[in-house]
Amino acid sequence: MRWEDCIEYKVKKIKPNPEQATSLFHLATRRLESIEKRGDEEFPQLLVESYYEAIKELLSALLALHGCKSYSHECLLSFLSAFYPTTLDSVQMHFLDEMRKLRSDIQYRGREIAEDYLERNLPLIEEILDILLVTVEKELRKKSR
Repeated sequence: MRWEDCIEYKVKKIKPNPEQATSLFHLATRRLESIEKRGDEEFPQLLVESYYEAIKELLSALLALHGCKSYSHECLLSFLSAFYPTTLDSVQMHFLDEMRKLRSDIQYRGREIAEDYLERNLPLIEEILDILLVTVEKELRKKSR
């Protein structure tokens, strides 16, 4: 979905909210710490959901800094493409979109995933998370000046 369509139908303009962005950033980092502690004890579906939620929280933090609230996970990705076009490459963006769909299938349809899904995809998930964590931290520092 194009960002322009998102603005028209699925994104609400709000006052830029650095406090909310900071809270979402901390929530994402705590979620990632929790994943590290639990490790492989969880079902792969639950870990995928947790990783996706952390990514969603980081993207929502960026939106909050820009004065936007999205009612669509797809629009979170559109926002990233529109406002931070060089942050993730096309492979990473495509993977995030596929992860969004997978998470939806897991949550709403009870979809099972291959036992080795995380083994195969964890390096890319961690790479994306590292990039987003740095991006949000940088933006939070800019807004606190």
